[in-house]
Amino acid sequence: MKKCIRCQMALSIDARFCSNCGAPQPDWNAANSSTTPSIDLDRELEPQLAEKFFLALKDRVEREHRPEQFTAYSERMYPSGFRDVIARRFTQAAARLRNMESVGMLETTQLNWFVEDLFEELLDFYIIRYCKDLNEVELPEAILKYQNVPLSEINLFQVVQDFLQFNLEPEKIYTDLLQMPISKLKNASQAFLFPPRDEKILLVSDQSLLGTGKEGFGITARGLYWKAPFQKSQIVLFSNLIDLRRKEDWIEINGHFFNAGTSLNVKMLRLLGRLKLWHR
Repeated sequence: MKKCIRCQMALSIDARFCSNCGAPQPDWNAANSSTTPSIDLDRELEPQLAEKFFLALKDRVEREHRPEQFTAYSERMYPSGFRDVIARRFTQAAARLRNMESVGMLETTQLNWFVEDLFEELLDFYIIRYCKDLNEVELPEAILKYQNVPLSEINLFQVVQDFLQFNLEPEKIYTDLLQMPISKLKNASQAFLFPPRDEKILLVSDQSLLGTGKEGFGITARGLYWKAPFQKSQIVLFSNLIDLRRKEDWIEINGHFFNAGTSLNVKMLRLLGRLKLWHR
């Protein structure tokens, strides 16, 4: 079973549309498949990791930055010296994988998650530290402190603050709902922010043109709630994140339009990308 990406209705795995609200559903099987190993353990591992890493870099740039920038990001690898860094990391990773294989601890899912986590760590480090001048939006260094930190050990409120850097953004953000005007909170609750009673609301962003609170987004302990002008309200739980990508001046979250401005859009993609891994 899976849940509808909009209304959370229980659906069959192969459902293409929600029987309750009609929302189209992403290909859950393709997005969550762990049946195909990401690398072949019968071949030398380091060259495979290097090849897959450049594909992962291409995918990251195309999804979260600009597709036409991939050449610039990839060519930076050699003069920056980062190619030597990843070569050493891949040697270490290959040794660890062989050790895990020898003691029977390397099923396909564990293998794929290991490689995915390794690439996520290296890509964040490379793009944030080595490609600052290529990034249209500067990504915060604080992102790097969450590498190799499990979900059980994070403070989600602090994670959101570190990734999105609201102190540098012009949007009005309410992290204490007692400080949010009652009329705005009521409008937001009626328009898009309606989590279950036991779901803690971490923050609300009012992005309405007249400051009414009828458009914007809210982040809770379990998901992202939002409403854009002239669009239906949307809900995506972190456990249901599947497809995240940047478009021209907005981003798509599981196929749904989201726009909080260029800077927040880029940082939101990175935050959701990390939350997607944490909630596998």
